Amino acid sequence: MSDGPHRSLPMPPCWRRVAERCANVAFSTEEITNALIPALHQDCQSELSAEFIDGIRAVLDDQGSSLFKDDPRPRLEALREVAGCGIGVTLLDNVMELSPGGAAQLDDFAGAMAAALEDRAARRARQIEEHFYRKTTAPRALNTRTRLDQSIAASPLAALARQILKLDDKAPARQTVRMQGLDDGVRL
Repeated sequence: MSDGPHRSLPMPPCWRRVAERCANVAFSTEEITNALIPALHQDCQSELSAEFIDGIRAVLDDQGSSLFKDDPRPRLEALREVAGCGIGVTLLDNVMELSPGGAAQLDDFAGAMAAALEDRAARRARQIEEHFYRKTTAPRALNTRTRLDQSIAASPLAALARQILKLDDKAPARQTVRMQGLDDGVRL
């Protein structure tokens, strides 16, 4: 007997929790979102260095305080070595697209981060869906993509982006609460 196809996913445990909630129709979109936000936050903590984020922020701050705006793309391109892979490269590309004229602000930086988070969530959703197609029956896999897309659309990615970039002084994303007993069942 199997615990489900999410057990064999080649992903970190936080993303397996997202897949588990997505595969089980007893979990609502809100509960999937509650697992999705900490998974994205953990990905950012493991892939983005403080040096990289501070470097982009310094370039944007210099552009904002400068009277004569120059092209920030060469200075941003120099940060590609520190960007790593994954979210860092996507973030850097998004910032470079948002600031072609050199007038990017910190809100643009947060928007670029939110777009990078949305891209990561969509990539993981496709990976979960593909894995479910290979490891389980087709009806379960068909519903998985819809539920993941709904939870991505409902998630507060802009707030998470501002929190990761330390633009807001909010507490870190809380861990998901695992239901333990009968009293913790389905919400009415």
